[in-house]
Amino acid sequence: MEHSPVWPVYYNMRNITNIPLRKLLRNKRFTTTVENWGTKTTTYQYRITNVKMSYGKEDPTTTTENWRTTIVNLVCSAYTTVQVRKKKTPKDFRANPENNIDKRYNPMVRDAVSRYGEWSYCLSYNPREPRRQVRYALLSDTYNNDRTSNDLRNFLKHIGISGDLKIGTIKLVPTPGM
Repeated sequence: MEHSPVWPVYYNMRNITNIPLRKLLRNKRFTTTVENWGTKTTTYQYRITNVKMSYGKEDPTTTTENWRTTIVNLVCSAYTTVQVRKKKTPKDFRANPENNIDKRYNPMVRDAVSRYGEWSYCLSYNPREPRRQVRYALLSDTYNNDRTSNDLRNFLKHIGISGDLKIGTIKLVPTPGM
C-alpha cells in the first residue's frame, strides 16, 4: 500500500494579496483564558484559518468599505480548570471567591472536547452551544469583564482589519497534549 505525501494546504486566504501578512495570519496562535462563574476558568487555544469580507472577494486589509462585516474562521481547542473549593459551614461567610479555594489540592484540568468534558454532552446533542460559547468569549463587546477577551479583535486592528467583526466557521479539535 502506497502512502501519498501530505502536502500543506495553502488555498485559504487567497484574497489577501500581501503574502507576508497572509503567512503571519496563518502562523499566529492565540491563547486566551476567560473566567467563568465561580472558580472555573476556560483556556482557549485558537488560530485563524481564513479572513474574508461578507460580500465579494476583496482584501479585508485594504478595503475602504467599512459597512461590510469581516468574517474570521477559527480552529479552536479548549480546556477547563476547576479549583477545589473548601467545605462551607453555616457560620462561614466568605465574600471573596478566592477565599473559597482550597490550596491543599491541585486544580482539576480537563479537555473540553474529551469524554466528560465541558462540551462533550453538547457536541452530540446541540453542537451550536460550544461554538456560541467560543463566540461570546472571544468577541463579546457588551461589557468588559473577566469572562470575555479582546485578544483577537486587538490583533486584527493591529494588522489593519477593523469595523464589524464576526466569527464564521469554528472547528473544535481536542487540546494537544491532554
